[in-house]
Amino acid sequence: MSRHIGHILLIASILVTSVSHAQTPVTITGTAAFAAGEEIRLLVFHDLLNGIADVAATDIIDKHGRFALKYNTTDIELAQLAIRTSKAEFFIVPSNSYSFTITVDSTLYQLINPEKYGGFLQIENAVKDTGDLNYKINRFSHFFSQVSDAYAYAMIYGSEAGVFDTVRNIIAKQFEFQYAPENFYQSYGFYTLGGIDLLQYRKKPVYLYQKYFDNDQILYNNPAYMSLFNQFYEGYLYYSPYVSKELLDRTINESPDYPTLFNEVGRDPKLANARLRELVIIKNLIEFIDNKEFDRGNVIKVLDYIRKTSSFDKHIAIITSKLNQIEKNRVTAETVTFLDEKGHKAKLKQYEGTPVYLQVFQTDCINCVREMMIIKELQKKYEGKVQFVSLCVDPKKSTYQAFVKQYGKQFDWPVLYFDAQYDWLLQQGIETLPDYLFLNANGTVSMRYPPAPEQGLPEYLQMNFPDDSQEEENPMFHNRNKQ
Repeated sequence: MSRHIGHILLIASILVTSVSHAQTPVTITGTAAFAAGEEIRLLVFHDLLNGIADVAATDIIDKHGRFALKYNTTDIELAQLAIRTSKAEFFIVPSNSYSFTITVDSTLYQLINPEKYGGFLQIENAVKDTGDLNYKINRFSHFFSQVSDAYAYAMIYGSEAGVFDTVRNIIAKQFEFQYAPENFYQSYGFYTLGGIDLLQYRKKPVYLYQKYFDNDQILYNNPAYMSLFNQFYEGYLYYSPYVSKELLDRTINESPDYPTLFNEVGRDPKLANARLRELVIIKNLIEFIDNKEFDRGNVIKVLDYIRKTSSFDKHIAIITSKLNQIEKNRVTAETVTFLDEKGHKAKLKQYEGTPVYLQVFQTDCINCVREMMIIKELQKKYEGKVQFVSLCVDPKKSTYQAFVKQYGKQFDWPVLYFDAQYDWLLQQGIETLPDYLFLNANGTVSMRYPPAPEQGLPEYLQMNFPDDSQEEENPMFHNRNKQ
């Protein structure tokens, strides 16, 4: 089984579809000999619009490398098995049982983000079943990726006449797909091939809409459908000839007014369907959250209004998952628990009232340890104004403990251990070391990428947290950072 079972041309994510209504149990067992004693997590994608996965089950891999996971579901769903920050994807089918042998590139496995360098878990099913959904999708995806890679340049830049028909004919000789919304595999292939149409007919949106979205079926759980949907409707409201900037400004920035926005957007014939229209509005509002042209608070108010009034349960779930993600990212001090050198639980909340500069490091990172000497001087200078915290993300807690035992007396600030909070690392986008976060006095992340100790941090602190002599000498510092 490949590390990624879906390789969709220019389409962002792989994600799932409904097939039943009664929850049925799924068991996932197997071996991961390289990770004895570590936690294995089952992540399930319940929100394909945003690509957000939830932890559905966990187990500790025993000394023989064995694990067992159980999960109840009503639908076919995309899932990931994750050990540390390494992952592998597969589809869960209700009532099925899976037995996997998991291996990994041991060198890449040690990295914070092995996926960045092609380091994925490799999972192999103990039983080869040609009728299994994973086998069929994997087989198609492998073939599709080979063909699309071979003709990608010609399709993207249009250097060869008839290239799109050539690609379609090559694929059609091996696979036949048609519109069949109740068939997960057929839909996966049909909407994957939609990526080719998206390239060829990018200037004919009406044709694309009529072929792929002009129907009563929204396949919320089908990865290929949602990937094509996200591509087709990205930035849609912002650039639509049917939606004026004045309308967006009036119904979002001036006064949140979803009913007016919904009705006016309905003038677009490609958004006549009320369910599709609402989903497109939700997607575009989420895009507006980080767009400086829109009032972030009002955008969230409109989303919350839709969540409270929508007739579509899937839309409510999508908005809820996104707002929950925003909240988790915002309140780091409340949502993550670390360990101190004595093994006691430690939250950043204990430093509430003081901004926190968080340095993320590993003990074998020479640059990380060297900049601790700079932090030592900054800690003395800004004591009481800024709290410095170093967070060790070594895979083995014993390595952290040995480091603190040997060098701990040199630190005048807390050096904590991340306690296998790998999902938090991924959530914060921490991929290479050293890395940093700056938190407000209330525990929210104010700067995801603050200056590094060796690259601008002293100057930044001097400007934003001046000492008393600076404040007396220069009125520009008066009232800075006072809340």
